[in-house]
Amino acid sequence: MDQNLEEMCRLVTGKGAWHIGKLQVSDGPHGVRAQEDGAKNNDSYEATCFPTASSVACSWDPVLIGQMAEGIAKEAKELGVSVVLGPGINIKRSPLCGRNFEYYSEDPFLAGELAVAYIRSMQKRGVGTSLKHFAGNNQETHRMTSNSMIDERAMHEIYLAAFEQAVKRARPATVMAGYNYLNGVPACENKELLTDILRDRWGYEGLVMSDWGACVDLPACIRAGMDVEMPDSNGNHFKDLSNAIKTGKLPVSKLAEAAQRIKELEETYGRGQRIGKRLNCVVPETRCRNHELAEKIEEESAVLLQNDGFLPLKGKKEILILGDLAFHPRIQGGGSSHIHTERVDSVIKALEKEHVTVHFARGYQSTSWKRNKKLEKEALLLAKEAKERKIPVLFFGGLTDIAEGEGYDRESFSLPQNQSVLLQELLKVNDNMGFISISGSPYEMQLVCRCRAVLQLYLGGEAAGTACA
Repeated sequence: MDQNLEEMCRLVTGKGAWHIGKLQVSDGPHGVRAQEDGAKNNDSYEATCFPTASSVACSWDPVLIGQMAEGIAKEAKELGVSVVLGPGINIKRSPLCGRNFEYYSEDPFLAGELAVAYIRSMQKRGVGTSLKHFAGNNQETHRMTSNSMIDERAMHEIYLAAFEQAVKRARPATVMAGYNYLNGVPACENKELLTDILRDRWGYEGLVMSDWGACVDLPACIRAGMDVEMPDSNGNHFKDLSNAIKTGKLPVSKLAEAAQRIKELEETYGRGQRIGKRLNCVVPETRCRNHELAEKIEEESAVLLQNDGFLPLKGKKEILILGDLAFHPRIQGGGSSHIHTERVDSVIKALEKEHVTVHFARGYQSTSWKRNKKLEKEALLLAKEAKERKIPVLFFGGLTDIAEGEGYDRESFSLPQNQSVLLQELLKVNDNMGFISISGSPYEMQLVCRCRAVLQLYLGGEAAGTACA
């Protein structure tokens, strides 16, 4: 094999876990999850954790989403990251999908508008994006082998519509092909998807990468229109490429096109980056500004689902807060978008700064499905006392980390049982209660709506506690 051909074969497979050619890439999309090759999962550099997509979409505000992308881009450049892997715009086909928190909407128009705002703002500031997961990736359970069977009309009007808008109007630097099969063909090997639709019909000229570990047959992927597999396959696919070229299964021209797109990405997003050097920390001034921005975004994104005059709690000098999610706040979803943040605001401390006396009881354990009779007894006792003293009660509940996350789908639409049983008992002794809902996705709210007010925070990022207060 001549040197040029060997170089191209080496180029179309990732360099380590987080480099495409010379460029550092990082998970996203609601913060920079930059980490070194070989680091353990979630062992990333500190960065701002913004509200997740399911939360920010409730703002219906492209300008706000653009400001968030600008803040993320600023941190990415300070960390030496050239491409942030986001936004995720898969349509929420089922409310049980464990990764719904990372996607904007069930509605293609809204998802497309917000994706355009995110991509334009980030790339305007010199950081590339990766539009994902292309396409029809709508479940987490068996996500590597699931087969999305979608007819042509539904495909274009629902599942591809947001991608089409983002590609045509914002021109993302990269597109990430998903784990799933689409109509019987793996997304990474799907010529109709990656070439006929994405490139020929929509005019996309950027780079297509695989999701991490999604590429099984690299020659077939390159032939279909994918440009680079991620992460590095440790040379396992090098021989496959050379054999495919020798036998004519992979035209050299297709390999050359993929290699050229990688070089073009390097030229466009490699300028001024600290390539090959150890990552630096985000400067304190940037973190401070982005924390304030994260608070503003969550304030604009929180949704008051129900209220009979219970909220706001103006003039109240004492409040009883119940629920482990108030003490151990769930600010983001788990998996590849998990941000290592140095600061997480406490709603209890935020209220105390407003000169409010806060009484608190956990009531349940957010790390378990099982009831804890001792915690329940303490919560019920305080609720009875609050009723007698006319102190308002806030119950913090919803979906915990063990209820939903990347890699698995929920098996139930219900509120976790240890919360629902406790809430039923609390309402028997004190109905002067508001429910603060924390989740990445919807869940059954018949019981919850017996409370006087319901405030949906979704997963509100590191400043959610202050925003809530």
